[in-house]
Amino acid sequence: MSEREILWEELLREELLRLANVHLPYTKKTLKELLSEKYPHVVCRDGTIHMFRRKELEFLKNMLTEDEWDKILLPIIIELNPSYGEGAAIVRGEMEVKVVAKVLGLDIKEGVKEIIIYRPQIGVLREKLRTVTQIAFSLKSIMT
Repeated sequence: MSEREILWEELLREELLRLANVHLPYTKKTLKELLSEKYPHVVCRDGTIHMFRRKELEFLKNMLTEDEWDKILLPIIIELNPSYGEGAAIVRGEMEVKVVAKVLGLDIKEGVKEIIIYRPQIGVLREKLRTVTQIAFSLKSIMT
């Protein structure tokens, strides 16, 4: 493959990744911020509005301490990444990992900042926290 073809292929991959993730938010908000909003939402990269169900926010509120409401950023991003195995995804962030582990009934150490979960667990998580979670695609998940 020529240098020019390699460059074009890399540009195409980046564009595919960008297009596959336009539904993700520009910025995240804390649980505390969202609870204070009449219509809890974030603005997505494609200009659409992602609304949160208050019931799910209240579920998180009851799961975390009041101090943690300012520490968790929503939505929780579930990044599909086959480099961790077929049907694997990663969730990052200490509070986000704590929530995922609690919802899934997993024992984790305090301070863990990443957790790998698999397709059945993603299903459980999305069933319980549909609006509080969003799926992101890694470049590898798009190209395989």
